[in-house]
Order: sequence, then C-alpha cells, then structure tokens
Amino acid sequence: MEETAKKEKKQSEISEEKDKQPAGKDKEKKEDQELSEEDKLLQEELEMLVERLGEKDTSLYRPALEELRRQIRSSTTSMTSVPKPLKFLRPHYAKLKDIYQNMAPGENKQFCADVVSVLAMTMSSERECLKYRLLGSQEELASWGHEYVRHLAGEVAKEWQEIEEGDKAQQEVLLKLVKEIVPYNMAHNAEHEACDLLMEIERLDMLDTYIDENAYAKVCLYLTSCVSYVPEPENSALLKCALNIFRKFNRYPEALRLALMLNDVELVENIFTSCKDIVIQKQMSFMLGRHGMFLELNEDVEDCEDLTEIMSNVAVVNMHMVNGLNLNHSDFNEKHRYVQTGSFYTCMTIISKMWIIIIIIYVNITYW
Repeated sequence: MEETAKKEKKQSEISEEKDKQPAGKDKEKKEDQELSEEDKLLQEELEMLVERLGEKDTSLYRPALEELRRQIRSSTTSMTSVPKPLKFLRPHYAKLKDIYQNMAPGENKQFCADVVSVLAMTMSSERECLKYRLLGSQEELASWGHEYVRHLAGEVAKEWQEIEEGDKAQQEVLLKLVKEIVPYNMAHNAEHEACDLLMEIERLDMLDTYIDENAYAKVCLYLTSCVSYVPEPENSALLKCALNIFRKFNRYPEALRLALMLNDVELVENIFTSCKDIVIQKQMSFMLGRHGMFLELNEDVEDCEDLTEIMSNVAVVNMHMVNGLNLNHSDFNEKHRYVQTGSFYTCMTIISKMWIIIIIIYVNITYW
C-alpha cells in the first residue's frame, strides 16, 4: 500500500511540473515542428547574420546587412501576411536596436537603421518605424513594399499632429517624406491614401503637383465623397481643392457644380466666362437655370441671347421638344399631346368621382 501511494505521489509531481512549464515553449516546439526544411535554413541563416553584426570584426557588417536587406525586400514586395524573414527576425528586434546604438557612424549604421525601421512595422507601436527611417539611408521607399509605405504614412500623420506649430524644422523633415509617399501612392492606385495623408497634415494644395489625367477623376470623387463627413471649414477646403483640380483639366461643368455647392457667385461667373466652348456654356446655363441662378452676361459673349434664355428657363420646354426630335422620336409631338389630354381627362374623372361620393354622403346624412 505504501509503495502504491509513493508511485501516485511521483506521478502527481511529474504532472504538476509539466503544468508549470510555460505555454510559450509548447508553441515554439509546435512552430519548429511545422517549419519546413527551407524555413529552418532561412531561420538559421538570419540568426547567423544577426550574430555577425554583434561580433567585433567590422568587415562582416556590410555583407551581413546587405543580405538582411535583400531578404527583407524580396519578402515585402507583396504582403498578404507577415513575411517569414520579418517573422524570424522579430525575436532579435531588441538586439538589432542595441547593435545600431553601438555601431560607429557611417553607411553600415544607416543600413542597420533601415532594417530596424522595416522590422519596427511589426513590432513597435511607438513610431519607431518613422524614427529609424529618418536615421537610415533614405533609400527609395518603393524598394520596401506598399505595406511599409502605408505604415510609414500613418506614423507621419500621427507625428504631424504632435508637432508644435513653431517647429518648422521638423515639419520640413516630415514634408520631405510626404513628398516621397504621395507620388508612390498615386502611381500604385492608392490615391485615397495620398488624400488621407494630405488631409491629416492639412496640405491638400500639394495634390495639384502629383495628379495626372488618369488619376484626377478618382481623386475628385474621393474628396467630394468625404465632404459629408468633415466639419466646417474642412468641407469647404475639400470642395475648393476638387474644384481647382477640375479646372486644371478643363472640366467646367463639374467645377461649376462644386462652385454652386459653395454658393460663391463670383466663382460661378469666373468658371462660366473662362469656358470658350459654346456647347459646354449652354450645358452650364441649364445647370444655372436649374439652381435658380442668373448671370448678367456682356453683349460681347457669343450667343448671349440664347444663354440668357436658357438661364431664365424660358426655352426649357422647347429644348425638350428638340431633344426628343433629335433622338429620332418622330411621334414625339403626338405623345406630348396625348399625355396632356390624358392627364386632363384623368383629372376630370377624379373630380366627378369626388362629387358623387359627396352627394351620397349628403343623402345618407339627411335620410338618417
């Protein structure tokens, strides 16, 4: 009996020791078992490169850094999940920061800052990605992938909000980075992200520099869609920015629509007179007539009488008739008359039915 009791105690102690072991070790063992041979080789190679950076022989630094940069670049060009090089380097993040601090100033230190900046994208929430980017080699952003640029843009926006208004030097540093991010987004179908960044730093005037004929429609659509979600005066700033972009690409009707939303009569008149195409002027005249706005035009303006009639809504019915004929509806007039006579008879029948109902009600009341 005593022996069996001792065996049970030993088994219970062994089970307790197993329970006391941290769960992290079990996860690590499972991950190690799930890794393929290629992943294990990559993990060992990256660990070896980090160890070389910690050695005293400085001649090993440059090849190790170049290889680390190459591995990270090849994995961050298209990110659907955390790339394996970043995943394997995450445990060495603190060590890489210490290595950077102990390095002598020079290119090697800047290259190490580049590696830490990309790695901070998955590790740090203290804007260290931006910090080490500014300390790095200032290499082209496109080489590190779209996800890195997006993360960096978010940190730039947060940093901008905390900068004091008088700190012009820091603002210039961030603006230099913004001038790299915005063209990259414009070239990679991320116009909305460029607009968001410029709205955060209140520099929408920079959009004119980077917009081309392929992107202006999407940018203006996004800006006008955001108007309903921002307070005054930011909503007016968005409308003015989109209006200036439309005028830059000679989209006068769209610009006029935004000027009417701003309720700026001088701006409406300026847009109307700056257009030299009489057909587009007639289109804008119909828009003004629809909004009940009348412009006093000079007699020197081509087709001044026609434009004035359109704006005063005198020729609306006639223009509808002409449009119907131009659309090859030969029986347009007959249909128009039919609609008019049909509506008349419909009204008469409704009125007669109403009188009949009134008479029936009156008879019932007098009878009872």
